[in-house]
Amino acid sequence: MLCPSCHCEQAAGNFCSVCGSSFREADTYDDAIYEVIPVAESYAPAESALLTRVSRNANEPKRLSGYTDYFQRIIKNPSQALASDHDHFYYGMLSIGIYMATFALSFYFLANKIYTAMLGGLSTLFSEQGSQQALPFINFTSSIFFFVLLFVGSAVVCMYTANLLMGKGMAFKRLIAQFGSVVLPFSCLNVIAIVFGLAGYTTLTLFTAGLSLFFTISILPALFIYHHGLHRTASTRSFYWSIGTSAVSMIISYLIVRTFVLEFLTQIVNAGNSL
Repeated sequence: MLCPSCHCEQAAGNFCSVCGSSFREADTYDDAIYEVIPVAESYAPAESALLTRVSRNANEPKRLSGYTDYFQRIIKNPSQALASDHDHFYYGMLSIGIYMATFALSFYFLANKIYTAMLGGLSTLFSEQGSQQALPFINFTSSIFFFVLLFVGSAVVCMYTANLLMGKGMAFKRLIAQFGSVVLPFSCLNVIAIVFGLAGYTTLTLFTAGLSLFFTISILPALFIYHHGLHRTASTRSFYWSIGTSAVSMIISYLIVRTFVLEFLTQIVNAGNSL
């Protein structure tokens, strides 16, 4: 046994044979220390987790309310879109959703304008109740939305795969954040197509919406891959990777048109011929 006061060692006993200090008081003191320290430390993780949850909850309103500032910043300077990071993942998802919704609405309003002028025959495509005042909004719009989702999804898959093959693949959240930011200006183009559709300008609506879709599934993937490829490979290889990504995206889009879109258009033409 070692005395806590004079550090003299002895075989047994409750008191030090040299200075008379008690061994029991030292043991009790040491036990108290070992009991207090774990209890005090046990509160640290709980407090840290609580502060983390409070911090995240406090940031949620800022994340939602900050989308307007984010939207304005990207529209004013689209080059900032490729600087978006994981923190803008939800903004990117929302931007892609806005793009697809505005594209679907442009075609709905154009088709509804034509339907109204034809005094009703296309309603037989969606309903067996005879003529009605307008095209069924949910059925028609959801079909267009589904087609655009396939187009955009194929472009995202092509970009993600190309990034992996080039080495040091980009995280999926970051890719969505940047692609959603890049797509934002074309959502504004879709809004212009909506205005043309409401006015019944068929050529302008199809041209504006078609131009928006072409850039989204062909030009943007090429620019995206070329921009990020410059930081990983030689410029010549980045050029070929970007061209290849755009080509594959266009091929997949062609297959989507052949499989789904043409059948949908055939149903509309057949319904129009039955007038």
